[in-house]
Amino acid sequence: MIRRQLLDHARAVARFAPVRPAVKAGLRAALAFFVPTVVGTALHLPGALWLAVGGFNTSFVDKGGSYHARFRAMGGTALAAAASAVLGGLAGMHPALAIPATLLWVTAWSFAGVYGAAANLTGNIAATTFVIALGLPSGGALAALESGLAVLGGSAWAMVLSLVLWPIRPYRPARKAVAACFGAVADYAEGLSRTVQGAREEAWQALIQEQHGRIREHLEVARTTLAATRHGRGERGRGERLLVLLESADAMFMGLIALGEQLESLGPPVSGPVGDPRAAVAVALLECANTARDLVRLVEQEGRSRRPQPEWDGRALRDALGDLDARGLITRLERARLSDIARLLTELRERADVALDTACRLPGPLTEAPPPARELAEESHASLMDPVRAHLTLDSEVLRHALRVGVTTTAAVWIASVFRPNHGYWVTITVLTIMQPYTGPTFLKALQRVLGTVVGGLLAIAVASWLQNPYAMMGLLFCTAALCVSLIPLNYGLFTVFATVTFVLLAELGSGDWTLAPVRIVNTLIGGALALAGTFFLWQRSEETRFPAQLADALRADRAFFAGLAEAWRHGLPPDTAALTAARRKLGLATINAETSFQRLLNEPRWRTEAVEPLMTLLAFTRRFAAVCTLLASRRSAPSTPEVREALSRYAQAMDASMEDLADAVLHGRQPKPLPAFDELIGWNVPHPDGPGAALGAEAPLLQSQLERLTRQLRVLHTAATRRLEALPLATHSRLKGLN
Repeated sequence: MIRRQLLDHARAVARFAPVRPAVKAGLRAALAFFVPTVVGTALHLPGALWLAVGGFNTSFVDKGGSYHARFRAMGGTALAAAASAVLGGLAGMHPALAIPATLLWVTAWSFAGVYGAAANLTGNIAATTFVIALGLPSGGALAALESGLAVLGGSAWAMVLSLVLWPIRPYRPARKAVAACFGAVADYAEGLSRTVQGAREEAWQALIQEQHGRIREHLEVARTTLAATRHGRGERGRGERLLVLLESADAMFMGLIALGEQLESLGPPVSGPVGDPRAAVAVALLECANTARDLVRLVEQEGRSRRPQPEWDGRALRDALGDLDARGLITRLERARLSDIARLLTELRERADVALDTACRLPGPLTEAPPPARELAEESHASLMDPVRAHLTLDSEVLRHALRVGVTTTAAVWIASVFRPNHGYWVTITVLTIMQPYTGPTFLKALQRVLGTVVGGLLAIAVASWLQNPYAMMGLLFCTAALCVSLIPLNYGLFTVFATVTFVLLAELGSGDWTLAPVRIVNTLIGGALALAGTFFLWQRSEETRFPAQLADALRADRAFFAGLAEAWRHGLPPDTAALTAARRKLGLATINAETSFQRLLNEPRWRTEAVEPLMTLLAFTRRFAAVCTLLASRRSAPSTPEVREALSRYAQAMDASMEDLADAVLHGRQPKPLPAFDELIGWNVPHPDGPGAALGAEAPLLQSQLERLTRQLRVLHTAATRRLEALPLATHSRLKGLN
């Protein structure tokens, strides 16, 4: 088992993200770093190093979006880093003050994560700048103040470079994010087109696992990017059209989920003189994918374009269905399913038409009211202290992480003050860089940091042995600095390799000491060991205890989604589209959180693991349950008779109680209660035609069939929860029973 875990971690270290290198960001970061370095060295400025540090760190903060948001993020980071440089320099003059100052300052900035990812990055930069200033010799209060001013100068250069000399169009990140949503929708439609003619359950399951979470993540990234871009802008043209396009992509995603669930319910291919109607569906889905690709092109480009005229919808399927029906080749239920598929295709085409009309008018002025769309949530005006108060508890992962980082970094500073290693601040920087809020990512990053530093150190030794011309060295370092930033999205280990080469050779060039590569390797090993020790021994909470809560939240989101449908049925009304869309989004986010927690669980170094297969089944069929609910939500008609509404009400009550019990059983590690007799509630497998659910089968055979599918998903979830309990180690079982 240990060997298998080591192989898994080795694969994770070497895994490359499926993205392109950030070449422009790398070149800009290299310019932000080396221009201050060259200018400071040429003019013999006292704070040349701090100019470079300020420029390089501030360039990292620019993640795109509106100019207002970018200026605020970069400016805030500049001020925080400058204050950290001054305070670190002052604290470094008094060893007795350095230890408590490190504990307070680093803990406080690590706690900045309560305000989001951008604040967390700013906090990490501020803490890193502080420990660098603490480890460098300071000439007094004036020198510390000069360091802070130099950081501000370097940061100002990075801001001018990003916002003036190398500007990014304000809406370009939002347009690319929305276009990525349509690209993901196109991939899903192509996958459905391929799968519909095979009709194997394994293929449907793989498609759902591969696409649903990916598309939801794209939608959430686009939503966040667009909200940040529109914040503070008064124009009502492109921003509102992008909002309409985002909602159109979300609607097309929902339509494809419903369509895929209905397609999977079809039986074996129809053979005979007329042929299989699924061929018409496959062609329409392929054309839908082409339309989504057109939308990607229209959204990404700046100029006006001619509107494509797609020719797909549900008419071809209706024609094939009419032929089959005339020849008596299909049953009543099959006819109902195929008619519903034709309806879903037609609605999908209508959503695509709205998106095409909007995309073709994207660059121009707003001349008419845009189609109705849900507005993005406005930023709340809650008190600045509300997030702080909410996380002032040891149950908060942010507070636990902040305390863990503060204590471990303080220990690194104490070790450096006692043993005084060469470039001792490399130890503390390693601690700050490696430590993450969760054990799995920390362990992975430690492996990547250590291995990358070893490889980079060896490369630095090789380069220093044959290239010591300062001008050639500076040119090489510009290239390695650009490479290290460009490769961050692909693999953190590669970033570490080229960052080590850059900073070791730069330090050697400045000091004349060409033996710093082994020092960097040793200091990184020390810092990595401290980071892992702090992670494992200071307020650690294993993902093994967090994952059940995340999975239970996803199951309860499934329950809430179905409850919205049941409430509409109870009153004989069509489902509330806006409410169900919000519930579906909440469900998607909860499922993504559970899947992310599961991945962290797999990355954790564990001596004893529970069986993975039941957990994977629970995650997979949480999405399958949601897919059937999405199909049910696409119905435009409401139950028409009291008998049907009564049958649905009984079914909904039983489903609600079963899903709640299942979520509670997963959370607390107990056996789920037996499922009720759903067969009798909705009338299949009932021996007498006047059984409890006979009215449902007589009036709405398609609805009954869809509820049968929903019940099958629940049974798989119930079985997986039971098997997970049987496979749990005794110690884990005891911990879960002690939760809450």
